Amino acid sequence: MVEYVPLLAIALLCFGIAFSITYFLIPKIVWVAREKELVVKPDHRSSHRIITPSFGGVAFFICFILCYSVLSSEYAFMHSSFVIPAVTLLFIVGLKDDLVVSSARAKLIGQLMAVAFLFLNPDFSKISLHGFLGVDMLSAWVSVPLVFIFMVGFINAYNLIDGIDGLAAFLGIIIFGAMGTVFYLGGEDFYFLVCTLLIGSLLAFIRFNFSKKITHKIFMGDTGSLFIGFLIAFLSLKVLAMDPEKIIGFELLPENFPLLVMVILSIPIFDTFRIMLVRKMTGKGIFVPDRNHVHHILIDLGLTHFKTSVLLSALLLVLIFSTYLLGTYFGWPVLLLFICLLAVMAYTVFHFLKSKVKPFRIKRKKLKARLAFFQGFFY
Repeated sequence: MVEYVPLLAIALLCFGIAFSITYFLIPKIVWVAREKELVVKPDHRSSHRIITPSFGGVAFFICFILCYSVLSSEYAFMHSSFVIPAVTLLFIVGLKDDLVVSSARAKLIGQLMAVAFLFLNPDFSKISLHGFLGVDMLSAWVSVPLVFIFMVGFINAYNLIDGIDGLAAFLGIIIFGAMGTVFYLGGEDFYFLVCTLLIGSLLAFIRFNFSKKITHKIFMGDTGSLFIGFLIAFLSLKVLAMDPEKIIGFELLPENFPLLVMVILSIPIFDTFRIMLVRKMTGKGIFVPDRNHVHHILIDLGLTHFKTSVLLSALLLVLIFSTYLLGTYFGWPVLLLFICLLAVMAYTVFHFLKSKVKPFRIKRKKLKARLAFFQGFFY
């Protein structure tokens, strides 16, 4: 374990620098956004009541580029030539959408172009399922379209989950933490450090995302959610490209590796599939926005933004640990069945909770009316 001490010291330094840069930049960004009146106004779907800047992603991007460039080994430079242009393009797409709302087509084209940059690295199209479904290495004509669908799909799923304070950031921290652990145990030092700096940046952002001071509060915005979503999708494919049998202390059956990666990303993916199914069943367009997301349901039932974010993040942690433990003993058919049963149970639970939202609102409205009456009576 001695050889890992310097790496952990570097990781701590990366974390500290990323946290400090983001913590320093966000107040400046908030000030500029407010001076120029670049703020988000609450609408009927919003869980917020005050106008707030949504440029947290600007701090993420600047911090990432600075730190990523400093990690300048030959290996890092080779990958920077593909990753940095991709994240820069997505940053521009998100920034434009935060400034002037972009069309869905324009955002999709930008996302496809960003993913296409990654294929300039020929190794990126080499995807292995490690025996899951009886498949090992996928051929290029299968893996390339699958990567495009997965990455664009997850970028948008993560963007959709960013609907309340803290949720996208908390989930991002857990996801980067889980993937960072795998990179660390598997000897992928560079990607371990990348996960560390992203965790530092997201932690600093949370401080301002939950701020009660209007002059400090900021949202991640599309600038941040597209950027972070892209990096999560990219790093998850790098995790999948690793050999599970070479990961120190990793007892998961190799065939279950893709399922573990899927569970790490499960909350945004589940919410997106669920919301599309609900809209389809109710006769709405699948891209028509509403308040049926899992976080909206919990908020409408009286939970605060913080409690909702912590609850869903804790649920993700439990799912990751449960999947890992089961995956060390059972093959992929059993583990896949377990995950499918959990998904059906979760869908049923949230369907039930959604049915309780309207009665809860009525009770809360009556309670407020009674309190107002008694306050007026006594005062």
